[in-house]
Amino acid sequence: MSEENVEIVRGAFEAFNRDGPEAALAAFARDVEWHDLPDQPDAEVHHGHAGVLSAIEQFFGGFEDYDVNLDEIIHHGEQVVVCVRTIDRGKASGARFEQRPAGGVWTLRNGLVVRVVWFGTRREAVEAAGLAE
Repeated sequence: MSEENVEIVRGAFEAFNRDGPEAALAAFARDVEWHDLPDQPDAEVHHGHAGVLSAIEQFFGGFEDYDVNLDEIIHHGEQVVVCVRTIDRGKASGARFEQRPAGGVWTLRNGLVVRVVWFGTRREAVEAAGLAE
């Protein structure tokens, strides 16, 4: 099941980058719980598909376009730990820049993502998943 979970998460990132946030929703349970990066302004917990779309809009709303690069993926039972970095282009400035890597713990059940928790670093995500560095 762990490898299947990895492929589901990888597929969500691929769909997101290829076709946008709505395309990635197929990987998420309808009652998914999404936790913003803790240092993000107005960080909160979002619920359901609408919540995921809202969270993505809050995070990427100031960008003309963006790509989320999946740098690392670690399976751990029902959890998948990801390390990502984004490459963005500002709407107003047109400037391209890369955002620092962030870590996330994605929890899956029955082939769907039920919970996503973002962390400021890979290390925090690995520790939250109960994995030793």
